[in-house]
Amino acid sequence: MKKSLIALAVAGALATPVIAQADATLYGSFRVKVEDVDNQALDLGDDSSRMGIKGDVDLGLEGTKGLFHWEAQVYGVDDADQGVTTGNRLMYIGATGDWGTALAGKQYHPHYLWVTGQGTYAVFNSSDGATAEWNILGNDLHKRQQSTLAYISPVMSGFQLAAGAVVGANVADSTDDVDAYNIAAKYSANGLYLAASIGKGQSDSLLVAEDIDTWGLAATYTIDALKLIATYEDRDSAALEADAMNLAAIYNLGNGLSVKGRYAEKDIDGASDEQSNWTAEVEQNLGQGRVYASYWAFNSEAEDVGGEADRIIVGYRVDF
Repeated sequence: MKKSLIALAVAGALATPVIAQADATLYGSFRVKVEDVDNQALDLGDDSSRMGIKGDVDLGLEGTKGLFHWEAQVYGVDDADQGVTTGNRLMYIGATGDWGTALAGKQYHPHYLWVTGQGTYAVFNSSDGATAEWNILGNDLHKRQQSTLAYISPVMSGFQLAAGAVVGANVADSTDDVDAYNIAAKYSANGLYLAASIGKGQSDSLLVAEDIDTWGLAATYTIDALKLIATYEDRDSAALEADAMNLAAIYNLGNGLSVKGRYAEKDIDGASDEQSNWTAEVEQNLGQGRVYASYWAFNSEAEDVGGEADRIIVGYRVDF
């Protein structure tokens, strides 16, 4: 069924016989939300819908497979993007085997995958930058970066290592062969998860040749229906010094119903007070779909300095 769907999706754009020989999966996540932001009109919009193709192929090498992954943002719920229908999120190829995994292309860095990403910081459904990523400092090490080479080691007694480097990303005024790098490690066993990351980037969007040092720590612990989460990030550059922390919990009430809560704060050098946020969410899983409602509350410093605003979000998503 998956191969048939892929053949239909790529007919006329890709060579169908090549896809048919691959162990490929067509997947997607379509998401809408109603958002009520303080002092703004009620808004129905897209919540980062996406679709993609991923899989592996036989390279004719014993113990090694080729990998491919393409993912695009899908717009159109409210036409806010002025006719844009897709936007590339991921596009990389690579190989994997007992020796580990090597990847090349536009992809996430280990800092996001293991420290600030899914399972640690990103516990809430909304993907809006003003909410889901409000307290992530290392954007240069977490966003989907182009021109990235990465290696992920095999799991060794619960430990795993990863490294990523941005090569030839056309950073302004940069003559460096490596414009950004990231090294990370994680350990997972018996409900405990620990991760650490350190790296150097050059601005959030890699457009300014200014070194930014970022490091982070993450820990989660799962016991029965309760998951506890803590993350910390530190970021230093000539223009900015900042640190951020998050404490969160997820409790599964059964039958697909869960409640989530988080306290987050960040301290930016030069700001008079720390910016902080409280978030609570209720989520109901519905097979391959889910509905959720969340409330985001910011302190006055986050509102005055960071431009944030309290909000209520109600959303619905379907995954395939």
